[in-house]
Amino acid sequence: RLRTVTGAAQEVAGITRTHGLLHIFLSRGTARRLFWLLLFVAALIGCTVHLAKLVQKFTEQSVESQLKLGSERAQFPDVTICNFKPASASLIRWNIYHDYLNKSWGNFDNWFQEDTKKRPQESDESYEDRLETVCKKLLDVMWVSGDTRDISHLDKTMLLSCRYNSEPCSHKNFSLVQTSRFWSCYTFHPDPGQSSSGSGGRGAELDMVLFTDETEFVDVASATSTSIKLRPIHNRLKSTPSRRCSEPPIETINYVRHFSNASLNVVTKAYSKSVSDFVVEAQQSILHSNCGCYSHLLPFSVNTSDLCYFAPPQEWITPSDAVLKRIDCHDHWFEHAQRQSDELAKEFQHRMWCQFTQQRPWQQSRRWPPFSAIQEIWENLMVPQVRHGVEFLPEDGKEHHIFRNMNQSRQYSQILPFLNDDDCMSFFCNHSHKDYYYCDTLLIQLYLKQASGCIERYTLSRSLASVSVSLQSPAADVYKEKAGYHWTEALSEVGGTLGLWLGISVVSTFELLEFFYILAQRCRGGTTGSESEGSPD
Repeated sequence: RLRTVTGAAQEVAGITRTHGLLHIFLSRGTARRLFWLLLFVAALIGCTVHLAKLVQKFTEQSVESQLKLGSERAQFPDVTICNFKPASASLIRWNIYHDYLNKSWGNFDNWFQEDTKKRPQESDESYEDRLETVCKKLLDVMWVSGDTRDISHLDKTMLLSCRYNSEPCSHKNFSLVQTSRFWSCYTFHPDPGQSSSGSGGRGAELDMVLFTDETEFVDVASATSTSIKLRPIHNRLKSTPSRRCSEPPIETINYVRHFSNASLNVVTKAYSKSVSDFVVEAQQSILHSNCGCYSHLLPFSVNTSDLCYFAPPQEWITPSDAVLKRIDCHDHWFEHAQRQSDELAKEFQHRMWCQFTQQRPWQQSRRWPPFSAIQEIWENLMVPQVRHGVEFLPEDGKEHHIFRNMNQSRQYSQILPFLNDDDCMSFFCNHSHKDYYYCDTLLIQLYLKQASGCIERYTLSRSLASVSVSLQSPAADVYKEKAGYHWTEALSEVGGTLGLWLGISVVSTFELLEFFYILAQRCRGGTTGSESEGSPD
């Protein structure tokens, strides 16, 4: 057996390219053979350690980052306009609004009666804070019912002027987004064919003049001209052990974007799921499992009749115990769900987007409009809106509860607070002591342009804002991650390591396989190499 193994080894050693083996088997002196054996064993240990380091490096899945400036076509983003003050300041001066609250809601006298009473030895400050919380709950009940659509800002009255890439745009380019925080927001959707380039090789640009109604927008102040330049960066991330992402996104979800008339007309929009969306779903599940309804304070994908704060019209004046119980249950479990946010996020941390776009904004504001421009804005932007105002008609696609029987436009109501000159108002309103509801509408529309001298210019300037949103360049930057140690590189280094330490290549591997094959054949036949060669076929 020993002679068989030795013979096969000597035969392979004579042709192998593996360093050391040739010297081990062909050396005649014991000292030389022992030297090469020790050297081969040392090389084998060094190769094993080196290969272990390479395997560790490969399993770490390191990532290399690369930033290319202006290397891809930019995309103009959707721009959403939200007003910090949801209710229209000029509109709530109308008696029709207060009459509606009294007739339909009973001025909320029967809502949260225990919470509206002052408690013994309660400070005035604490009582006011508690009333503010109750007021917020009442507004949320109204919002879920859909009534707040009528008293919040309308895109048709808020948008005095709109141009996208120097071309006219209007409220038809905006879609309604209803949120409990801002009530009515409006999102501008750019023309896909003009999504990156503007005139003169510049980036796409959206220019608007807004009637703010003496309130503030989220990123834009009244009485200012604000320029927001965006520098988009396209992110392409690599999945790592600490951040797993899927491409394309593994799931999408439909959130309610617009609702009206107790959810009979619901419009949804699909979003690719992010970690926050998974958390929202988990939080909504907590609320539904405990209260049988969902929260309006989180994005939802159900009809508003399934929301905890929903009250059917027949219960607006006197809410039932079931409605009040659902609201109390919501408030308790919503706080619990919010406290679970971090833990829920960890459960879904591995689900993230691989590709997304970030907008790096640069914003600059200045006082606007100048005193000399107010008359021009009045005559060219506001007066035409009043003369061609859009009535509250069913065909506008929205359900109106409060103003469905109006014969006057919203544009008409928003200009009256600025006509505070006594002589002007007595002319328009027939000496009615500025009672807006008895003013001669036809007379106002006929002579409104000539009445520019009646307006309070300082008050009007505080209700206007100019906004410009533009791409800094038609090209976007690209941030890309790729594997820092690819499998092809790992294979090359493994080959180099085996060659460095042992002199083994792909061919050498087959030589070793051949050695074991010859050894197995001769051991099975019980012959040495010389005997095999001398035996007849």
